[in-house]
Amino acid sequence: MSEEEFEPRPGDAGAFGVNYALRPHKYVDRRVFVEILSRYAAFVPVENHVYVGLGSYALEDHKLINATFGTQPLISLEIDANVVARQKFNTPLACIHPTQYSTEDFVVRKSAIFNEFGISPDANSIVWFDMTDAATIRAHLDTFSQLLGASQPADVLRITVDIDEKTLGRLSDGESLENLEQRRFVQLSEFLGGQLKPGARVKHLSSKLGIAKLVSYAFKLVAEEAFERDQKYTFEPLSLTTYADGHRMLSITGVVVERDKIAECRTRMRLGSVPGGVAGWDDCVDIQIPQLTVWEKLSLDRDIHKKSPRQLARAINFKLHESIPTIDLLKGYTSFQRFYPTFRHVAL
Repeated sequence: MSEEEFEPRPGDAGAFGVNYALRPHKYVDRRVFVEILSRYAAFVPVENHVYVGLGSYALEDHKLINATFGTQPLISLEIDANVVARQKFNTPLACIHPTQYSTEDFVVRKSAIFNEFGISPDANSIVWFDMTDAATIRAHLDTFSQLLGASQPADVLRITVDIDEKTLGRLSDGESLENLEQRRFVQLSEFLGGQLKPGARVKHLSSKLGIAKLVSYAFKLVAEEAFERDQKYTFEPLSLTTYADGHRMLSITGVVVERDKIAECRTRMRLGSVPGGVAGWDDCVDIQIPQLTVWEKLSLDRDIHKKSPRQLARAINFKLHESIPTIDLLKGYTSFQRFYPTFRHVAL
């Protein structure tokens, strides 16, 4: 399978998207989310929250949230009728409700959708909008603004968006890289508009996390604007992560909380010990891990708590990627080792 064939494309229908087994970085990112929820539960219990997300065909996230926290009911949003039909066939629990609603439907008609399933309009929510469609960053910022407007105190909100440089422009025949970066910066500037970070320049797109930081800054401004009228509350970011399984993605996770309770929330959550947790909007954690064989993983795990990434790199004495330094991959693996997927063949 070539890189082009493997690469998840924005707009791919959930029923035909790439399996988690082929996307270890996304797998780790969703485990970070569960860890954040587990820590947040020390501040506000989440078992009575309603989970709302884009379930794809297998409803993996819905099953995970229910199994971990006992959360119910759980609502899946999906606009493709065929995917909804497949979801209904695969639904493992009666408390999971596949619906043919879009994210826009939810933020506009949240109370009506809740009422459809006997849920109080005042119920708290855990909402994850995993935006893998071909919409622009501008559209995602607008969706996030609407989501914040439909939220209430103690809600957990998470949005994952495509920030890959290729979505801003691809290299044309005979085009210089300098011109390509200029085009991409112009496109990003148009998407972000007044939410473009002051001082942003073309050169910022050259750094690995440059686009991620510019986009997260725009989300920060959207969050601040959403609570301009009600200064009692704010959206507090708890996790900002980026990863690349084909396309580079950005995940923003936070909670709607009273401003004077932010310190208490963070103290109870002990976010400093959460891989992927952040102290504020200025942080962004890159999830960069190696593709490992079972024996490589077991060998690294044996020494990971007593050896540094540099020592581990010397011990294996071979490259784990053709262009990414082995020590960088092992630093990432050291951080996210307990979230690293281990897939096994099971005969049914």
